[in-house]
Amino acid sequence: MRVSIRLNASLRRYIPSDKGGSPFPLEVEDGATVATVMSQLGIPHRQAQMVTVDGEQADVDAVLAEDQELSLFPPLAGGC
Repeated sequence: MRVSIRLNASLRRYIPSDKGGSPFPLEVEDGATVATVMSQLGIPHRQAQMVTVDGEQADVDAVLAEDQELSLFPPLAGGC
């Protein structure tokens, strides 16, 4: 099945060279989870601190469906 992947900020370095940019389509197995996609792209779990699927917060165990958009965000820093 095909899902759309959006990698943000420092995670953009994991965009495959043949994809051209973010978001990009990715073929995954039926029943793939967020964790499966992260492994497929070589993204260490500690580097993606916020996950959304179709704009809703999700965790790495969330099962993806055809045509969903997965967005991954690195840890955020800041504050006083």
